[in-house]
Amino acid sequence: MKSFLFLFCLFLFVVSCSEREDIPTLEVGQDFTNSNVRIISIDTFTVELSTYKFDSIITSSSNRILIGQYRDSIFGITRSESYMELLPTNYSIDDDAELDSIALILNYDGYSYSDTTKTSSINVHLLKDEVRPNEDAFFNTSSIAFDEIPISTINFLPEPTDEDSLYIPIPIVVGQELFDKIQKGDVNDENEVRNELKGFALQPGNTDDSSIIGFSVDGTQSYLRFFYTIRGEFEDNEQTFDLVINSTPSFPTYFNNIQSNTEGTFFNALTDQEINLPSDEANNRSYIQAGVGMVTRIQFPTIKKISEIPGTGTILDATLKIKPPPSTFTDFLPIKDSLSVNNSDQNNIIGSQLFNGAGEVFANINENDREFNEITYEVEVGVHLENELSEAPEIDNAIILFPLDFNNTVDRIVLEGENSNDFAAKLIITYAIYDEEE
Repeated sequence: MKSFLFLFCLFLFVVSCSEREDIPTLEVGQDFTNSNVRIISIDTFTVELSTYKFDSIITSSSNRILIGQYRDSIFGITRSESYMELLPTNYSIDDDAELDSIALILNYDGYSYSDTTKTSSINVHLLKDEVRPNEDAFFNTSSIAFDEIPISTINFLPEPTDEDSLYIPIPIVVGQELFDKIQKGDVNDENEVRNELKGFALQPGNTDDSSIIGFSVDGTQSYLRFFYTIRGEFEDNEQTFDLVINSTPSFPTYFNNIQSNTEGTFFNALTDQEINLPSDEANNRSYIQAGVGMVTRIQFPTIKKISEIPGTGTILDATLKIKPPPSTFTDFLPIKDSLSVNNSDQNNIIGSQLFNGAGEVFANINENDREFNEITYEVEVGVHLENELSEAPEIDNAIILFPLDFNNTVDRIVLEGENSNDFAAKLIITYAIYDEEE
């Protein structure tokens, strides 16, 4: 530890120069000329980027409903449909109430992806089975059987930032019997409600090419509303009765099915989680797509050659720089300012988030580069490299990059690979050498 602190303080005094062509040396300040320490910067270690796709990711823990479909020249067709159970907040309806209409009201939560200036559609289908997971959760690949013919269809221009909610009329016949039975006291618990109405599947149109929109699951904002009237001698009294998504049960009651049709793309071969798509087989790029489960995998296969440098050495800093091509993101297809960095094993099983002495490690956009209209992600990978250097036996581990809200968005990101002509992914290491043999 004392040696490391000394080297770190020494590093603060260094200025750049070069002593060897293959290993540029940084000359220390005059006070340290007898310390026999060199600080070098190395950017020649190999970086390997690839893409893999999780077999499934949990979406029943998502905090939003996601509905829509869009087409992408790189990623193919991305589609999200939502399944939900709806239950009453109480079981009290006045004996004199007369049902007037029913509507599914979905409150925008502000999230959208792709072109919201194009018309979207939502088809509302009745579920045939209850919303019950086979395991403890629902996944982006899960589905529940539903009636083929929708009970309602709406075409609309999404306004996720300008409007509060979307109003979808539901035929009164769908809920009349349930309304009557609650009113009479024949239905007064959740299981009895499920026997009458198992829930809805919300599907985008099969030919839609617009956007994927986020709606709230909060029961005060999104609900199936029954509008009814209590007739009075002088004035009618209009009331409402709601069924909402129960977000705190012992089992999940809603989820999003998020899939992509990758026919004709690089990703058609990603049929198993253990399959990696090297960047040099995918236009010298790697890829990330939330929701469908696609991540970028990064390895440093030659890092152990650092031990071949004469003398005893310590990594002071190691920064990975990766650039998303400017042509691959727009206002409608934005990229994230920050990405999660996690460990991944040789079977592509996700591990813990990467940590260093300052806390969690993220891939963050360099704000200085942004000022010059450049977008570059930087990742501090020194801790990961130290782990790689100390592992025995050698394991085919890696780090992976993906958005923080990986299971409730569909954001996609393209990254330049290690052989890109425009901006090759690069690892820059600052390395201190001491006790060097003369």
